[in-house]
Amino acid sequence: MKLTEELYENVKEIWEGYHSHPFIKEMGEGTLPMEKFRYYMVQDYIYLYEYVKVFALGVIKADSNELMRLFSGLVNSTMNGEMDIHKSYMKRLGITEQETEETKAALDNVSYTSYMLNEAYQGGIPEILASVLACAWSYQVIGERLAEIPGMTEHEFFGEWVSGYASAEYAAANKELFEIIDRLGESLSRKQKEKMITIFIRCSLYEKNFWDMAYEMRE
Repeated sequence: MKLTEELYENVKEIWEGYHSHPFIKEMGEGTLPMEKFRYYMVQDYIYLYEYVKVFALGVIKADSNELMRLFSGLVNSTMNGEMDIHKSYMKRLGITEQETEETKAALDNVSYTSYMLNEAYQGGIPEILASVLACAWSYQVIGERLAEIPGMTEHEFFGEWVSGYASAEYAAANKELFEIIDRLGESLSRKQKEKMITIFIRCSLYEKNFWDMAYEMRE
């Protein structure tokens, strides 16, 4: 079994719950209240700035040119790709850069990013990869599932979000991540793999908490 397959086997029930989460479900139905989506966009924008720091630590700790290119590419695609989706919505929702800078990260947001950064600081490449994977991969899974709903990608408001995470470009970036993790897995000890599994499970649970936080708009 490939390492990514083993990782997924440990979180598939958690991930299946994402699809029935009220935030995701109502987005798919087009009924999600705008104030909840607006709250989510601000908190996710704050999150991404911390998330990209984990990739930056990957650049620092990379022991090969391939890994350095991977992590630097992920820094670029997040800062100049994924965040473009947010900036487009921010403009439509009247969210200014000043507002994102002055808004405090919610407790669940701080807990999640602090955990990822702690694992990245203390660990090596396996821990860094496991820390970022739950977010990158689960958003693709959610986006692709929502894109199966007739007319969803053309929805006047949520269509852009769905199309971005269901896109071939987003999948291609993840595919490179999967390939490197699977190749790395061939040389890892059982103990190292178990550590990655633990991080991946915890980050998947943090993802669930993030959706809860967004839907409840909690601080």
